[in-house]
This record gives sequence, structure tokens and C-alpha cells, in this order.
Amino acid sequence: MQAGIVALLLVVLLAGCQTSPQPDALVETRIQLGMAWLSRGNNDAARRNLQRAIHLAPGDYRTQLAMARYQQQMGDNSMAEQHYRRALKLAAQNGYVLNNYGAFLCGLGQYDAAQRHFRRAMDDSANGLRADSVENSGYCYLNAGQYDEARKALKDAVQTDATKGMPMLAEAERRFGKGSRADSRLLLDVYQHNFPVSAESLWLEIRFAAQANQPDDVRYYGAQLAQVFPQSIQYQHFLANEY
Repeated sequence: MQAGIVALLLVVLLAGCQTSPQPDALVETRIQLGMAWLSRGNNDAARRNLQRAIHLAPGDYRTQLAMARYQQQMGDNSMAEQHYRRALKLAAQNGYVLNNYGAFLCGLGQYDAAQRHFRRAMDDSANGLRADSVENSGYCYLNAGQYDEARKALKDAVQTDATKGMPMLAEAERRFGKGSRADSRLLLDVYQHNFPVSAESLWLEIRFAAQANQPDDVRYYGAQLAQVFPQSIQYQHFLANEY
């Protein structure tokens, strides 16, 4: 879930800024402005603010991490790598740095190296990052096609932090739409085994059944949708045979 991982990392980076002990107010402001502009697609404003942050505090891991994230989003992996390594040199045991760098490596297909960083990030329990690290590890295993390991890690992640359930279901929907059926099925199964049914999960089951030409299953899940979520948009799609 590279897109999903990236979105998470943006939140994690901002959280890291907010929880730093007695941060320089101007540096923190520039970092947060830069990341906010980046999330809104204003890359020029993001770059200006992050460059000012680095000028003010080049030895602060947060400025290097923010610039790495910017360069990554711009597609300049070489520059991103440089800034990630600087951040890691400045804060080698920091969970935010390790999580971000691990996700970056996973996106490059360097799966083993990514997992090493995620495992180290899991040890940064003081920042409450374990669930995020395990989740990132699970998606990285999934991207690598290591389904057994992915299932274990993602199950651990949602059992540690239940708020990760709905984003997982949304990722299952996204991967289904992109044709990654095996990935989507795994994510849906993890969700189904750990949470009550939802309109979204039933709708995805219906779409799986329809694609597999299993009309009995389509009717079965459709009946559940009608009974439990009759006002949902998913039920309206079902009635219109839009699956």
C-alpha cells in the first residue's frame, strides 16, 4: 500500500514535530507549513518553507526528514535518499525516521532493508509507534508477495489499533479496483476476521462473488446488506446491479 503508507507517514511526521521536546518554534512552524503545503499540492511553497527550516536547523533530524519526504514526493529518489540518511545519522533510533525510511525503501523494492528498519521502529514504543510500524511492515510484505507474513503483521496491527480497520478496508477496495485481487482478498479477510461486517465489507464480498460468477454468494451477501444496511449507498448499488 505504497500510497497508503505515504499518507500515514505524513501524519507521523507532523506528529513527530508536535511531540518534540521544546522545539524551536520557527523551525517547527516552517516544517509544518512545508508539509501542509505539500499535502495540498503546492510544491513551490512546500519547498520554500522546508528550505528555510533546513537553513535554520540543518542538524535537526526533523528538517532532514521533512525534506526527504518532499524530495520523495517530487520523484527525486537520489536526493530523498541523501536526506533520509542524514536524518538517520542524526537520530538513528528514532521511530519516525525509521518508519519513513523503511517505507521509502519498500517503495524502491528493497524489501529486506525496509523490514529491518520497520523492526527497529517497533522498538520505539515510547512514541506509540508499534502499530504503525507493524502495519507498514505488513503492507510491505504484501507488496513483496509474502502473503503469510503480510497476514500476520496486518492482523497484529489491527488488533493493536482498531482504528486501522477502516483504512485497511479502503485499501482492499482500492486494490480490487486496480485488479490486485489476491491483495484485496487478503486485506478483506483480515478485516472480516477482526471487525463486524460493514456496508463496505459486504459490498466488496458481493463484487468478489459477482466476478467469480457465484450468484448464490451475491444473493447471500446482498441479503445481509439489505437487512443490516438498507439505507447505505452500497445497497443502492446492489439494487441497481452495479457490481
